Amino acid sequence: MIDESNPKIRVKNVVQMFFMSAACLIILLFVFVLIYTINQRHARNTGLDETQAVDLSAWNFGKNGNDYLEAGWQFYPGRLLTPPDFYENSPNTDSSLPRYDSSIFPHYSNVTITTSGWEDLGAAAVWSSKSVTPPETKAFGYGTYRIVIKVPEGETSLAVDFPEINQAAQIWVNGNLLKSFGKVTTDRNGYVGEEASATLKLMPTYTGLIEIVIDCSNYSSPYGGIACSPAIGTDTQIYSLNTISKMWISSVFTLLVLVIITGFYISFTFESKKKYYYFILIISMSIAYEICDRSFNPMPGTWNSLLQVTFFLLMALLAALYFSSIYPRDLSFSLDRLKNWDIHIIFFLVTIFLMAFWMRPDFLFSPASIWIYSTFAALISLYNLVRVIFMTLRHPEYGIFHVFSAIMALCIFLTMQVPSQPIYFIPLHSIGIVLMIFATAIYFTVRYVSAYNRVSRFTLELEQAVQDKTRNIAKVNAELLQANKKLIENEEARKKMMSNVSHDLRTPIAAIRGYIELLLNAGSKMTDETRETYIKNMHTRCMQMEQLIEDLMQLTRLESGGSSLTMQPLSLSEIIDSLYELYDAECRNSGRSISMSLPDNDSLSVMGDPNNLIRVLDNLIVNAMRYTNDNGRIEIRAFRETSADESEKVHIIVKDDGCGIPESEIAYVFDRFYRASNSASRKNGSGLGLAIVKSIVEKHGGKVWVESREKEGSSFHVQFPALS
Repeated sequence: MIDESNPKIRVKNVVQMFFMSAACLIILLFVFVLIYTINQRHARNTGLDETQAVDLSAWNFGKNGNDYLEAGWQFYPGRLLTPPDFYENSPNTDSSLPRYDSSIFPHYSNVTITTSGWEDLGAAAVWSSKSVTPPETKAFGYGTYRIVIKVPEGETSLAVDFPEINQAAQIWVNGNLLKSFGKVTTDRNGYVGEEASATLKLMPTYTGLIEIVIDCSNYSSPYGGIACSPAIGTDTQIYSLNTISKMWISSVFTLLVLVIITGFYISFTFESKKKYYYFILIISMSIAYEICDRSFNPMPGTWNSLLQVTFFLLMALLAALYFSSIYPRDLSFSLDRLKNWDIHIIFFLVTIFLMAFWMRPDFLFSPASIWIYSTFAALISLYNLVRVIFMTLRHPEYGIFHVFSAIMALCIFLTMQVPSQPIYFIPLHSIGIVLMIFATAIYFTVRYVSAYNRVSRFTLELEQAVQDKTRNIAKVNAELLQANKKLIENEEARKKMMSNVSHDLRTPIAAIRGYIELLLNAGSKMTDETRETYIKNMHTRCMQMEQLIEDLMQLTRLESGGSSLTMQPLSLSEIIDSLYELYDAECRNSGRSISMSLPDNDSLSVMGDPNNLIRVLDNLIVNAMRYTNDNGRIEIRAFRETSADESEKVHIIVKDDGCGIPESEIAYVFDRFYRASNSASRKNGSGLGLAIVKSIVEKHGGKVWVESREKEGSSFHVQFPALS
């Protein structure tokens, strides 16, 4: 066995964990960077013609797919312009685009769409006027975007998507207003923001041009203007972008359902199910976070952002709960003596954040508040990682799977706030969630396959050991039977000396004496068959006497206090199960049947003397079998219940469908030598069995009673104080 307390071994474990954690982190970062790089909107055709229009005339949408309007935009800061404002005169009446004089309004040309909106217009942006100083672009304000696109000849219908325009906009295409959300205004007081996305159909002019003008204002988002490059292509191509994104969310949701179903059964093997519930809630919160994205579920006002931030902070809290639940509290660590101190602090801060955001939704879009709550979530994830590493070193038997999980969680929370312009709206953190689910599935698969192999090996070893023990027990049992026979013979001699033999002893003694006199007087005149019958009858009478004396002695000891009880914790489920197996085998040779009902997850523990409790249950079952018809049924039930004084009890019921007990005689069934008047035909017991049951039960602080109806059967009830 490896000594984990050895300093050299601990240093080795620390170094090994460091390199494995670093390797895991590097692999995850590589995966995230690769997916981030591939899933970005970059224009593949950025050429501009002599009129500064984006020239897509040579682009084959059917062959090359859709393209992205990343560059070639004009931006007019501090102005809200409509298409007529760009023309020298009123628009022409034909369907071609009118001529445009670029000197009318100073503007930026060759603008690139970035995630920072109009605060970052790209390195290639050029200010058009030398006489007018370029204004400083800030997050809050208003402005106008314009782009002219030359499409391939013969294209009569295209589509374009606008995933993110912050946060009120009007979209004009070829002079027609096609989409409006929020209220675009130069007055901050009249501004109404709305989180929305748009997908529009484009009809080029007969000259193959498309002019898009977008007025937008923003007083509620940290980034104003267009923050994601629009995609342009055929209707099928553009709509497939949203479809694939929604299919991803549907797939993750389906995976969540499978995890819930399979994890529910796997969780039965956990020491605590809390970590299973926390894990499921984290995944559910992640999916809810995605569904509340305006690309999938645009809601009015700030509801999308408000719900997403709420789910984001709740995910951070649940992650802390999850990683706190996977290790036992270490009371040798001073801070752990304060029960769940870290969870209380995190819960308090999350509550403060949520109260602030729900009372003042405008805080959602403050760069400072975004930085604060994002840093807060990252610090929680970093704390989880540090704590898991610390606890793994103190509890190496748990392995480093939880360390990998904490690293994954840290990466997920860090990537949730990474701005990007994805082709498909498949967030990096949701990919991390899927990777975590698959990694967990692989981990448990390997773990259970390994456990199955160990169990199979142990089963073979156990079978061999059972065979060896069975042979030894059979040998010992034979010796015990021989010794028991001698003890019974000695006990019979002692029992005959007892002074308190009741009237039930006289009957078998008189019968035996009568048979002996018949044998002596008959002499040789008696046939061998008659002599054998007399001998058998005498044997039967002797057995009755033996049972009677044994029961009487035990009852006398119990009532006089001469019998001491060896009290210890016992499982009544195990005792009942062993007796059930014994009498079930006996019933197979008769027409009777016996059934048993025990709880699945409760051993029904009590404090008692094992031999005496076995005697109680054995007497009740034998009594039921004695008074049950040849084709009758015996039922044994045991369960835990709460009594009227709110204490827990173990309740045992032995039920038969025999002759029953007359109502007037039920009060006497636990008396010595008492038998019901309708049981004369079955009088083959000592009449002390139920009296012994009552005495033993009361010595254990329990109680016993019977419910019966004549000709319908009886139910004997026993209650013992339960151990928690």
